[in-house]
Amino acid sequence: MFNQSFEKFRPQLHFSAHHWINDPNGLIYVNGVYHVFYQCDPDGLVHGTMHWGHASTTDFVRWKHHDIALFPDQNGACWSGSAVRTKDGDVKLLYTSHLVDENGRDFQQQWLVHADEFMAKFEKERTNPVIMNNGLACFRDPKVFWHEGTGRWIMALSHGENMGHSVGFHSSTDLVNWRFESVFGEDHGRHGDGSWECPDLLQLRAPDGTQHWVLVVGIGNQAYGAGSGTMYFIGQFDGREFTNANPPEAELWLDYGRDYYAVQSFFGIHQEEPLVLAWANNWKYAQHPVTTSFNGLLSLPRHLKLIETSQGLRLGAHVPEQMKSAFPQISLSDLPTHPSTGVFRLYGSVSLSVGETKALTLFGDLVPQFEFACNTDGSVTLRQRRAPMEGRTEFEHDYCIALGEMSAFDLEVFVDNGVVELNVHDLIWSTNVYYPDQLAGRIQFGAASNDTELEAYPCLQAP
Repeated sequence: MFNQSFEKFRPQLHFSAHHWINDPNGLIYVNGVYHVFYQCDPDGLVHGTMHWGHASTTDFVRWKHHDIALFPDQNGACWSGSAVRTKDGDVKLLYTSHLVDENGRDFQQQWLVHADEFMAKFEKERTNPVIMNNGLACFRDPKVFWHEGTGRWIMALSHGENMGHSVGFHSSTDLVNWRFESVFGEDHGRHGDGSWECPDLLQLRAPDGTQHWVLVVGIGNQAYGAGSGTMYFIGQFDGREFTNANPPEAELWLDYGRDYYAVQSFFGIHQEEPLVLAWANNWKYAQHPVTTSFNGLLSLPRHLKLIETSQGLRLGAHVPEQMKSAFPQISLSDLPTHPSTGVFRLYGSVSLSVGETKALTLFGDLVPQFEFACNTDGSVTLRQRRAPMEGRTEFEHDYCIALGEMSAFDLEVFVDNGVVELNVHDLIWSTNVYYPDQLAGRIQFGAASNDTELEAYPCLQAP
C-alpha cells in the first residue's frame, strides 16, 4: 500500500499504482464491486516483464489495492486481455502470453485462467493455450463477450502478420475451444506504423431506438494527436463479421488528446451505456518517466453513448455523477484567483461571436493550453498546446480540432494534479497529462488572440 498524498504529480481521483502500469485489463463487476486488472511491472518504472496488477472499488474514488493476480511463467509474460462471468457464475480471465522467439519475433498465444468470485485465487487452464499461435507476430489482447444472437462467446483480437492493422473475431461455446470467424479493418480507418491494439466491441442503442455495434481500437502510433490514440467504428455485427456503416476512409476518434489509449469496458454491468477506462499515457514518451515512484495512470471512468449529429451517429461519453461530485467544483463564471488545490472540476457555458477567441489557461502558465476560436463561417476550432519537456522530445504539441458550428457550448474540464480531461457537449473529449510547476496555479478564461499558424497536424472535423 502507499500514500498518494505526498507525491507532487500523483493524481487523487485517477487510479495509479506504485510502479509502471499501462493497459487496463479484465474489467469486471462482481457482487457489487468493480475489479480492475492492469498491465504492470511491479519492479520498475518502465515497460518490462508484464504481470496483471489488481485493484477494486465500489465508487472509483476509494480503491483497494490487491496482490499481483497473474505472473509470467516459462510460457511468457502476461499481456493484455479481459474477464467474463459465465451463466454458472464462474469468473474467467483471458490474456495473451508473450515470448520472443529465436528469430526475434513476437510469439503470442491466448490463455485462459479460472478465478473465484472474490478474485483472490487464479488457476491457469491445464489445456492452455486455448488459441495457439497461428504464425501472426501480432496476435494479442483478447476481448471476450457473450453474443446473445448466436449463443456463443466472441473474442476480438489484434491481428497482423507483423504489425497488426486489423481485428480478428473468434467464437466459442465453452471458452476453451475456439474457431476463427473473420477479420476486419485492413482497408478501414487509419493505419500508421503502430499496431491496432486492445479492441473492444460493444452494442449500443441510438437515440431513435435502433441497435448498433461499436468497435473500439487503439492505434499504437500516428493517431490524430501524434503517437497513441483511440479510434472507433460504428456498424453491425452478426456474431461472425463486423460491417462498417461509414466509408472505409472515415476516421472517428473517441478522444482528441494525446493521453487516452487502450480503452476497455466493464463486463457484467451498464449494458445500455458501457463504462470504460483507458490508459492515460502515450507510447511516444511513456517510457521516459517524470515521476520517481509511479509511472502511468488510468483515465476517469466514462459511460459511452451514441449521439445523433449532423454528420451521423457519433460516440459520446460522460463521467458518472458520483465521480463528478468527488471533485471540488469551480464555475467558469466565478473563477477564484487560485484554486485551493490542483484537483477540481471546471464547468460552464461558453458563447463565441464570429472572430472571437477565448482561451483557457491552467496552472498559472503564461501560454493557454486550450483556445476556442469562432471562424468567419461560424465554425469553432479548439487549439491545444503543451510546452516542451526536457527528456521527452515527443511531449510538446500544438494542433487543433474542428468542432463544427456551435456558437455556444457546454464546457467541462476535470483537473487532477496535472491530468486534464476536457469535455465539450459530452461529444468531444481531449485528455492530456501535464507536469506544471504550480499544480494549483491561477486559472484564467477569457479573450485571446490566436496569432500562431498551426502546421503540425491537420484540423480534423471532430463530430
